Amino acid sequence: MNSTSSGAVVVKNIRAWILEAEASESADFDGQVSRLLGCIDLSLDTWASLAARFQIDLFCGWFMHESNEGVTISPNTTRMLGERHIALSVDIYAPLKDEH
Repeated sequence: MNSTSSGAVVVKNIRAWILEAEASESADFDGQVSRLLGCIDLSLDTWASLAARFQIDLFCGWFMHESNEGVTISPNTTRMLGERHIALSVDIYAPLKDEH
């Protein structure tokens, strides 16, 4: 529980709807986003309505094998996310150094 500066207790009701993609070694970001969004048959108006009431976020973990890697996100994928008011969050994990 949190409290305000006046000491009043604030209780937040937090809920989540989570849809997961299978892990991929190929770094096919565009393909994974397309498959996820393809599972949800909603109009753009419905997405806008949801975005007005809820926070929509696509969270990705990027586990690098080398110290210098990258991914390209196509204009089509960024358009699809933008049209649906979906924020993109990415955590990037560097490769672990060998202890040998």
